[in-house]
Amino acid sequence: MELTIHTLTPERAADFIRFFDETPHNHGGEKCYCVTWRADEAYSDGCHWYPTEETRRAKAMAYVRNGGIEGYLAYDGERVIGWCNANGNCSLCVEYLRSFWNIAPHDPRVRVKSIFCFAVAPAYQHKGVATALLNRVCRDAAVAGYDCVEAYATNCDPDSAESLAYHGPIAMYEKAGFVRCGTQGDKIVLRKTFNARTEGSDRKS
Repeated sequence: MELTIHTLTPERAADFIRFFDETPHNHGGEKCYCVTWRADEAYSDGCHWYPTEETRRAKAMAYVRNGGIEGYLAYDGERVIGWCNANGNCSLCVEYLRSFWNIAPHDPRVRVKSIFCFAVAPAYQHKGVATALLNRVCRDAAVAGYDCVEAYATNCDPDSAESLAYHGPIAMYEKAGFVRCGTQGDKIVLRKTFNARTEGSDRKS
């Protein structure tokens, strides 16, 4: 495998769309095109999900081209084999998602890079693709001056097609230096901190 990781850019929009067109991924049999977890003003109108696959595909292309969807694509040669949604401006991630865990509301003074999901082509699963994506997210976030990277995982069978395993396995995060900072049932917020002042700064007492 000739593995390389590239930041999602408008120039790679066609690669992104092709990956979701061709790759089976865990979303109840539907192609999600990763449109929910994005930076977009439409959230103020409650528009989190688009009902048809055709609409999601078109919206995804537009969001990638205007920078609304952020993340990384993994390639084997010229072929996209994996994706990680890692958004630095996703209000739904840091506000809505975190509201379900025993963790304080997001402090806008703290720069958070949010990891919502991974998608890896079936033939490349369990070969380190997600780990490579995660490591790149953390490296770039630290260089860009983020205070921390957060992930919103579920304690479930990572191989279950009906689970929320697309959030990424907890063991992978912990091996990469993430620590658990909030739990609610089987849901866990994990965080890797780069700035010492962030530790505990937005955790409930």
